[in-house]
Amino acid sequence: MKNYALKWLTQRITASILIPLTFWFIYSAISLSKMAYYEIEIFFQSYLNAFLFFVMMQSMLLHSKLGIQTIIEDYVTSKKTAKFIKVSINYLIYFFMILITINILRMVL
Repeated sequence: MKNYALKWLTQRITASILIPLTFWFIYSAISLSKMAYYEIEIFFQSYLNAFLFFVMMQSMLLHSKLGIQTIIEDYVTSKKTAKFIKVSINYLIYFFMILITINILRMVL
């Protein structure tokens, strides 16, 4: 993604999504700490909780990917090294996105 304005806008959108979801997650994590295992399963089998967790994780991964790419573009001088790191990060982030999607679908279905 070479369009820096689009990167900037995407990072701000994901940050805006993450702010309320972070408060929801902290509240949920406090509640989950007091629950038994089967209650936690029931919590994540709720479509609303599963959806909010899914959106939070996907937004967090995309937001961090954009931030790391910006840092690499600014501070890594070797073009080969920068390209290798960016490709590696892309594969790793997309792998985690797919993994999270599969696991959340397994919990809900």
